[in-house]
Amino acid sequence: MKTIHISYGGPDRQIKDATGKVWRFEMHPYSGPAVQDDSGELAEKQPGERSPFWTAVTLWAQQGAVIGPDGLCTWKPEPEPTLVHLGGRNYAIAGSGLAEKYGRTTQ
Repeated sequence: MKTIHISYGGPDRQIKDATGKVWRFEMHPYSGPAVQDDSGELAEKQPGERSPFWTAVTLWAQQGAVIGPDGLCTWKPEPEPTLVHLGGRNYAIAGSGLAEKYGRTTQ
């Protein structure tokens, strides 16, 4: 007996990254997001690991995979952390142990 498993991806989605580029992709239930070409087929070349697509699609998924009224995946950028000067070229994130122990306030 032979078993054949066919797994289709999720519905086609579109997301706008932080630079304003709109990406078409599918969110596969097992493999995650995969960028598609203009005809809806998987793109031969997927974006590199530093592509703003990955930031956008990761935050979209973490924030509840909301689809806006315009049909685009809606996400919010993460706020920039507040830094505390430790001295020289060294900084720590406000509220961290390093910031509380060694931080300097400037006025």
